Amino acid sequence: MEIDDDDLQLRQLRRALPLAGLTVGELWLRYFGLGGSAGQFEIEAYLFAAHALPTLERDLVAHAINERLMDLDMELRVPYSTDLDPGTAES
Repeated sequence: MEIDDDDLQLRQLRRALPLAGLTVGELWLRYFGLGGSAGQFEIEAYLFAAHALPTLERDLVAHAINERLMDLDMELRVPYSTDLDPGTAES
């Protein structure tokens, strides 16, 4: 079974969320503060793989959680879509 980039990014996000100590609401507030346009319900649905988000919105969610992980001095990061693009990734 092939895993696409969206699924990989989502799996990493789901893994990082409890480590970041954020609720979905807190993650959404951080995402919204960065200029995200999806509602909290859409973000929660995305986390449960019940709703797809455009690439830019997914990257804003990744950025929101990555900022929190940096605040906690954790090395874990959720990848951005450019990190997952085979055309831009190193082999």
